[in-house]
Amino acid sequence: MAGGRLEVYWSPNSPDKFLTWGSDLSLYQVKNTSGRDDIASAHNFQISSNSRAYQLGSFTDVAFAKCLAWLPIPEMEGVIAIGQTNGRILLTSVLGPGETSPFHGKEYASKHNRQCNAVSWGLAEPYILAAGFEKHRSEHGLILWDVAKGGNDSNRPIMEMAFGDTITSVTWFNHSHTMAAGVNSKQLRLYDFKDGTKHTGSTNTRAVFSIVQDPFVNHRIASYSDTSVCIWDVRNFEKPVLSLQQNKAVSKISWCPTHHSFLGVLCKESTSLSLYDIQNANGLAAEEMEPIPLERGLILTENGETISSFAWHLNEENRLLYSTSSLNIKEHIVVDRITLNWSPSSKLVWNCGKKILQYIDETDSVYGRFSDFSVIMRQRAVEGYGLEADFKPDSELMQDVTTRELWCWVDTCRKLAQSGNPLGINFMGIRSALRLDTDGVMKSEMFQVPWNGVESAKISPITVYRSEDRNQALRLCGWPYDPENSILGPLLEKLQADGQVSRSAALSVFHMKIRKAIKILTRSGVQKNQVSYQLVALALAGFTDNRETLWQQEICSMQKNALDDPYLRATFAFLTSPSEKYESVLNETGMSVRDRIGFACNFLSDTHLSEFIEYLNRQLTKEGNLDGMLLTGLSTDGLNLLQSHVDKTGDIQTVSLLSLHASNQEVSKDGRMQQWVNSYRSLLDSWRLWTQRAKFDVQFYKGNPSGVEKPPQQVYVSCNYCGKGISVFSGGKSKLPFSRSSPNVKSKLTGCPNCRNPLPRCAVCMMHLGSPLASWGGPTEHISKKPSINVASSVSGVTSKKSHPFASWILWCQTCRHGGHSAHLLEWFAEHSECPVTGCSCRCLNLDTIGHHIPVIANGHD
Repeated sequence: MAGGRLEVYWSPNSPDKFLTWGSDLSLYQVKNTSGRDDIASAHNFQISSNSRAYQLGSFTDVAFAKCLAWLPIPEMEGVIAIGQTNGRILLTSVLGPGETSPFHGKEYASKHNRQCNAVSWGLAEPYILAAGFEKHRSEHGLILWDVAKGGNDSNRPIMEMAFGDTITSVTWFNHSHTMAAGVNSKQLRLYDFKDGTKHTGSTNTRAVFSIVQDPFVNHRIASYSDTSVCIWDVRNFEKPVLSLQQNKAVSKISWCPTHHSFLGVLCKESTSLSLYDIQNANGLAAEEMEPIPLERGLILTENGETISSFAWHLNEENRLLYSTSSLNIKEHIVVDRITLNWSPSSKLVWNCGKKILQYIDETDSVYGRFSDFSVIMRQRAVEGYGLEADFKPDSELMQDVTTRELWCWVDTCRKLAQSGNPLGINFMGIRSALRLDTDGVMKSEMFQVPWNGVESAKISPITVYRSEDRNQALRLCGWPYDPENSILGPLLEKLQADGQVSRSAALSVFHMKIRKAIKILTRSGVQKNQVSYQLVALALAGFTDNRETLWQQEICSMQKNALDDPYLRATFAFLTSPSEKYESVLNETGMSVRDRIGFACNFLSDTHLSEFIEYLNRQLTKEGNLDGMLLTGLSTDGLNLLQSHVDKTGDIQTVSLLSLHASNQEVSKDGRMQQWVNSYRSLLDSWRLWTQRAKFDVQFYKGNPSGVEKPPQQVYVSCNYCGKGISVFSGGKSKLPFSRSSPNVKSKLTGCPNCRNPLPRCAVCMMHLGSPLASWGGPTEHISKKPSINVASSVSGVTSKKSHPFASWILWCQTCRHGGHSAHLLEWFAEHSECPVTGCSCRCLNLDTIGHHIPVIANGHD
């Protein structure tokens, strides 16, 4: 393959063959291969990672070739029409002469020696060959031959058109005898060789080169001139419907045969291919609008290598073959623009080609990489997360530590509210308890507390701070708040029962009970066979506050660096802290926020405590960490923290459920809170979790009976005649203005209060709906004597008494629209399978889930 420009063409007959045109014509077959079977040579080469091209044949006499066209007949594979500069058209087979190529060696020529600019095989009649020539004053520029014609006049044209004109390009329309031709570099003309030699349409333009028809839109063609590509609608041929300007001169254009209205444009000396999606801009239902196509650039080569030619595969979607300036041939799969859709049910779907949709959901391992929090929210909603009044903060639904800490604070506030503590009633936080939100001044008393369980004479007491405000803060943290530490024992036992051994030991040390901590660690180490607990207990047994001892200098520092448990590290940091700021303990992020705050309330001075609380509040609010609600409470600062949490995680579920417990607070009127609640309602609706949505609404309005307006009635029974509601009362006003009945007497409607037309009849008792139930005499008397009445009653909750309110309710089938009194219909379907209306064969009750629980006796009665 030596020479200059190299053209490539996919076979119109075989999906695995293509043709190259450079210094010769070569036919290749593509086979799937690993690329290591053969050594690359002039007869085979790799075109992609899994495809290799093998030469089948070649034709070297192409010195005068100007244009060519591949015969689109599978039985004639390899037959090429070559238009030459001397005016001759040569039919040859790249595979050589044989029975399968009877046209090999045939020649057609014009009367005068002039250049052939274009050749094209017919599509409706593939043996018709059209050729366009340079102008001659005494000959036509567009000539048609029938190559299948035999006899002495086989080389005589069957039609000649465009007398004295130059034809620069020609193409056939699909399934018709119409052609489009570029004439004299200034006109596009339409010819129908079944309708005479005159053109049937024309337009003036300089875009007369490389006319190609859109394979999906019969009336659309494209052509180019210099740097402009024009899209034409031959039904309105006055001007192009679209003009695509390029930065360089255009060398080739081609419609993709497997993608609707997808045009490829190649410019000279270009390393990329321009692709235009005309369909997305124009649409199938908006043909009168000017199209605005979507453009994309496809870079195919590297290191500045330019593209010489390209060709679309006729069958395989978006498969492309291209040649480069260095005579390399490669194939490429054009990836479509992917349209994504993410459903509320956590299904991600996208298009894969034009016929396949692919999707993944939360069950796929790949989906886990998206960190879709809605999967967790939906699972928690199904299991009743946050709706129960007696929920447990440590339940399995609250697997996230931060979420669990939030509900622990809510649970603490609710318990405090039961005792009348304003902190719990108003869901306040640590800042409110310490009066930091009102710029109040803390006044705490300082006490020296000795160690318990050690020789107090050898160990100095620890300075602690007490005040009523600090005690309130300790209550919110769940820490002991009285000098006697009366709740410390039960708290430590609960922590050990829950498996929080290290936290239990740390709290013991923080309350100066080292011996208690040693016992906890030793007992747990023996029970759980944890050697590390026993080693820590042994280290604690040698505690001394003398900085010069080996225990302070070596043992304790080694323990702090070697321990993985944050509570145990904090324990040794507390025992060896050089100052009363205790930075190593307070900066231990592995400890829960409430324990860090509880520690600070015990051991920090007023100034240091205020600084630590404000610093921690800013940090947690910025992070959107729900642990910060312990600091802010349900206040404006708390809503800011919740907003930050929603922005970072998308967890509107937790913040909405929090409103259930704060619905009587002033903050519930904040617009952000209302927006979260409404968004969560919509989310439940999109998940089709109607029951959970109803429970949420019930709890929401129950907690705030007056502050939030309840939604109006959304479902009502309407009249078949006038379409208005037939409720007796609407908005507190009677719809029966002429009724003189006592307001204590329940109204019974048998007709529409607006148009006075009667209501539909019950399909069983034939009484109008709204009237008292029919007596069990007459045609329905035998039903009441059947034992199946009790079955229906047990399922529906209806007793045999007529006064039961559900008995007169209206039921109707959503399929056949027949209905009646609920008691009558349930008794009917207890013995029948079909609708009670004569002639209706609808099996109404079987369409409802309740129908599977009611025994049906076939053929009516026993």
